[in-house]
Amino acid sequence: MKRINYLTLFWLVMAIMMVSCNDDKEIGIAEQSWTEGEVFEISTQQDVTVRFTAYSKWVASVGNGGDWCKLSQTAGDKGSHSFIVSVTGETTTERTATINIQTEDSPASSFQVIQRAGEYAEDATINREVDKYLNNMYLWNDEYKSLTKNFNQGYEEFFYGNLMNMNTNTLDKKPTGNGRYNLFSYIQKLPNLNNTRAIEKELEYSFGITGITPVSIGTQTNYTIYFCIQGVHPDSPASEAGLKRGAMISLVNGKKITDSNINEYYYNMQVPDAAISYTLTEDVIEEGMITSQKEYSLTAKAMYVNPVIFNQISEEYEGHRIGYLVYSGFEAGFDKELFDVFKEFKEKKVTDLILDLRYNGGGHVISANLIASCIAGSSCSDKVFAQYRYNTERMKAYGNSRPEEKFSYSRYNNLGTSLAAGDLSLKHLYCLVGNGTASASELVINSLRGIGIEVTLIGETTTGKNVGMEVMEIEINKDTYHVAPITFQSYNAQGFGDYENGFTPDVAMKETNPYNEQGIFYILKEYGTSKEPLYAKAIELITGTNPMTTTRSAMNTLNGNARKMPVLFRPGHSGMLKPAANYEQ
Repeated sequence: MKRINYLTLFWLVMAIMMVSCNDDKEIGIAEQSWTEGEVFEISTQQDVTVRFTAYSKWVASVGNGGDWCKLSQTAGDKGSHSFIVSVTGETTTERTATINIQTEDSPASSFQVIQRAGEYAEDATINREVDKYLNNMYLWNDEYKSLTKNFNQGYEEFFYGNLMNMNTNTLDKKPTGNGRYNLFSYIQKLPNLNNTRAIEKELEYSFGITGITPVSIGTQTNYTIYFCIQGVHPDSPASEAGLKRGAMISLVNGKKITDSNINEYYYNMQVPDAAISYTLTEDVIEEGMITSQKEYSLTAKAMYVNPVIFNQISEEYEGHRIGYLVYSGFEAGFDKELFDVFKEFKEKKVTDLILDLRYNGGGHVISANLIASCIAGSSCSDKVFAQYRYNTERMKAYGNSRPEEKFSYSRYNNLGTSLAAGDLSLKHLYCLVGNGTASASELVINSLRGIGIEVTLIGETTTGKNVGMEVMEIEINKDTYHVAPITFQSYNAQGFGDYENGFTPDVAMKETNPYNEQGIFYILKEYGTSKEPLYAKAIELITGTNPMTTTRSAMNTLNGNARKMPVLFRPGHSGMLKPAANYEQ
């Protein structure tokens, strides 16, 4: 019989138990904040923080050529840990790196980080949000969805580039000549004005100049360029400096206006993007001769730009008491000021109205409803102000019937009141228009005609913007973007909405050359005076008598012509704007 070696048996049992215990030992990492191979976006403004639990000592490293990445901690002992992955600078091309974390007793776990090309790091996030909105809301979203998109572009390049590449959006993409196009749709990064953002009124940089008419005085080969001021906003740097409508500006900061700098001055004076300063020199011209000069020192400031430019009520004339309103933009934040004008018109028993929309590119639909409701009065109550057509998918939700908006006479929600106090109950409106009259301005004209009110247009053919936007805000980090693509077409109560070529005036008159004389420029006259040709024509149509006391030859003219410049659409002001209340991200 064999002897049993009890000592050997003892050590064999102990070895088996140790192996069994080792099999139950926790190793590697757990509770990590990433999944294996996950990709994180990183930039100079956006770090990546990772968290995990290690069951033994660990090390972290950057692989795949990631020397541009920095880890706040690269090693540690057993326990719970976190560290930050950051970048050391911008890049001109997209780059990726792999972050590896490994304990001493397990294989590595890893994830990736990606850095977009420098300035586009934030844009990629914006572009994806914009893409979602366009997919759901753009009026021609069928074609938009079929586009191949590059999200790693600047947000403007992404937005405008994709819409410009489309073919079906002809009511948005309008030809400007020479094979070029402009879009009504826009995207805008809001300026950071001490984070002041008011719902009621919008803060913006402005000199307070409502518009500019560039003029070439002289011959085709030997000419001087002037900026003729169309008007100024009240309580603005321009009005405080004494600048007035009709001022002929010959110098900007002591320099002549030339073909090489005209665009810069033209845009900066009307839509500055910062508190820039200009010294403007006016040539005072009388009977075609320069008699003196004036200087105006202006600094653009962040201000609430009041669109109620001018209003007056005439003394009773030929049995008529005539109200006159110059309105430069449908800004809902100034609805109280607008309504106050109509209340005064009603109180003073105005019998006729001249509405001057020559420089009004549009704005909020609700403000258009306010004006139209006050003009029409109680007769418009419960009638259709406008009908709307959306994209095919959205129209299905409405049973393929255009949703309607009523006139707001009985209850105007933005002011929390009825509009009876401004009820003019007019049957006829006289409207001064130009090629910059667009969108919500045209909506007022069309809506009033839709309920049988006669609207006489005096001036030039309007823009022809029968489509509008529902505005969405996107907030990324500390920046806010307004996204305003075309999402609907408007129609009046009679179903008419095909005015994409503009409204033709009943009385054609060009304010800079009302009598169609060859090579003659008429210097703009003050609003509401008998010397202002379009206003005087409206008075004549109302009363049968022309109030102009001067002969045509005695009017202040120059040998020259107004220059053709692109219509200046101001984001947030040039549109038929509605909030994106029905959008679900």
